[in-house]
Amino acid sequence: MNTIITPDNPHGYNRYGFAWQYVPQGGQAHLDLGCNDGAFLVTLKGKGIGRLVGVDVSQDAVHKARERFDGMEIIHITQTEPLPFEDGVFTSITVLDVIEHVAEQNILLDELNRVLKHDGTLVVAVPGQHIFSFLDTGNLKFRFPRLHRWYYCRRHSEAEYEYRYVSNPDGLIGDVSTEKRWHEHFSRAKLEKLLNKSVFRVVVFDGAGFFNRIIRDIRFLCGWLRPLQPVFGKIQALDAKFFKSSNLFCVARKRLHTKAKQNRR
Repeated sequence: MNTIITPDNPHGYNRYGFAWQYVPQGGQAHLDLGCNDGAFLVTLKGKGIGRLVGVDVSQDAVHKARERFDGMEIIHITQTEPLPFEDGVFTSITVLDVIEHVAEQNILLDELNRVLKHDGTLVVAVPGQHIFSFLDTGNLKFRFPRLHRWYYCRRHSEAEYEYRYVSNPDGLIGDVSTEKRWHEHFSRAKLEKLLNKSVFRVVVFDGAGFFNRIIRDIRFLCGWLRPLQPVFGKIQALDAKFFKSSNLFCVARKRLHTKAKQNRR
């Protein structure tokens, strides 16, 4: 990872550390789309941003965020378009590991362009396309559905599997939209082309990790070896710091005076 993580950054060499570093200090308003439990959003409080807003399509995530951080502005959305905000409300937006879960990616990005101020900052994190992408455990449920079901029910319950993967009220299969049905990976060229279609200009590319999928899978399989877990954690942190292929990050700006839907290529 090329980005320098400053001492005041509460995160490490990961998507949160990258995003925190590039979200502008003292902005008028910030939106974290796909805020999950709100843990990243709350770390932005020290940046002097006037308004912090989190949105998520998962009712469970929104409930956890509201419970965990009472008073935070967390909104449940049933779809990504239209977003429930006026034009040009936010000075910065983070979309961290969200785009790869969405089927209509440019519809989402058009909406983010609409609610972002001119020359506002968009920070994106997605899985990088590289040699170990095939080890993405997020796609096991699509590659081997019967095996995944057997394992999940054995570890949890049939009812929980049904709720999370079959009859999810938020239109998801786990954390992937039912229309998407795949956890996508991106090259720099692919992500830049996607952002350009919605009239964003990429100004910074970075990434983290190379062996992290291998390390994570070994760590999972060796979960019973508790004394080794901190060691695996340190190895993952070093991998994220010195490599930049497994996860892809970028900062983009909203282009001036043109509308996304009028500039599709």
